[in-house]
Amino acid sequence: ANIFLLESVVILILYIYLIYGWRLHYSTQAHLIAAFGAIYIVRLNFMSRWLLQRELALEEVTFVILIWVPSIMGSYVIAAKDGISSVALLAASILYLLGSYLNTYSELQRKIWKRHPSNKGRCYMIGLFSWSRNINYFGDSLLFTGWAIATGNWVNSWAPIVMSLTFYFYHIPEKETYLTTRYAKDWPTYVKHTPYAFIPFIC
Repeated sequence: ANIFLLESVVILILYIYLIYGWRLHYSTQAHLIAAFGAIYIVRLNFMSRWLLQRELALEEVTFVILIWVPSIMGSYVIAAKDGISSVALLAASILYLLGSYLNTYSELQRKIWKRHPSNKGRCYMIGLFSWSRNINYFGDSLLFTGWAIATGNWVNSWAPIVMSLTFYFYHIPEKETYLTTRYAKDWPTYVKHTPYAFIPFIC
């Protein structure tokens, strides 16, 4: 976790420098893009150090934080365009905040539920996870969509698109194959009551 924190701090410093020291003027758009980056990095570390009840995987402290996240944040700065409207910035903020809420609060609900001894070994099926079996992934896709909109360049839509496709066709099937076995008793009921694997009421 300490290595992850150090990597995160370095990435955030470079990101802020690129925004104000090289790419964008001091503007509402620049401040918003900077805030989105800072909030994301802080939230990521809060979740990894306290909220998620597991050790970080090698992939998370290498590929994710050293390649994937910097690639997105770098693209969001380098390809950003000035002159985005206030309406677009408002829409971007709403999507970003909603996505952050879905991702973080769903994990908090699950953590609180799992604290009760009677829930040990049981599958969590309520709260925000009753809307979608992977509502946290959907939250990530939403927040990165909002973040991309704030850059004012449609080219940056590559990030939430690739992320969503990766979630839906790779991470979710792999994760749910494991959960089907781990929660063999609860899983059929969960799938029946929450048939949406990713986007609520859609798929």
